[in-house]
Amino acid sequence: MSSSKLSKKKINHVAIIMDGNGRWAKKNNLQKKTGHEYGIKNCISLCKSLRDLDYKLNEISFYVFSAENWRRNPSEIKNLFNLITEFYRDFSSTANDNNLKIRHYGSRKKLSKKLLSIIDEVTATTKDNKGIIVNLLFNYGSRQEINDAVDKIKKLKNPSKNLRNYFYIPESKDPDFIIRTGGQIRLSNFMLWQSAYAELYFTKVLWPDFKISNLNRALDQLMKRKRNYGQ
Repeated sequence: MSSSKLSKKKINHVAIIMDGNGRWAKKNNLQKKTGHEYGIKNCISLCKSLRDLDYKLNEISFYVFSAENWRRNPSEIKNLFNLITEFYRDFSSTANDNNLKIRHYGSRKKLSKKLLSIIDEVTATTKDNKGIIVNLLFNYGSRQEINDAVDKIKKLKNPSKNLRNYFYIPESKDPDFIIRTGGQIRLSNFMLWQSAYAELYFTKVLWPDFKISNLNRALDQLMKRKRNYGQ
């Protein structure tokens, strides 16, 4: 291993709210569907480029589809799901080529058997990879995750006192850094419990334009911040 790789500073977990696909499409006089296509391609491209980061990540999370997105126009949801189906298939080869471990982070409710089968296949074929863990937050909402955890606890005689033990992926570490693209300044029901001491970073860069260089600059900002964890 080269000395440059050995000297990389370690960051445990970075989470990204990928926002701005629709506005990117409008800006470029394209259909909204095309904006989502470019957003998905950008997510895959970014994962292929993680080796070029100036930092060593253990986990990275992407907010792919929120539980609230079900409220969108049915035709838009249908298009999104067609894209996401292809996204998971493409992601499988990308993950194995780059030694990434893929985890589905979200509810399995409302998802078709076909899509669940694809998700399970991707997670199974990458589970032994030893590189960066990639959490795909699909059909995810933080309030729903907490509600689902409470429902699990209600069914147990002697549950753990630690609520997070019943989250979708309890072994996932809290994010150190949450990045939101697209210019909006809110978390949108994203990892509310886990983000208690996360550093937040908001950029006006629309998601399809957010490249590995933008991620490096964002992480440079994290390194300059002093984290006190309430002390």
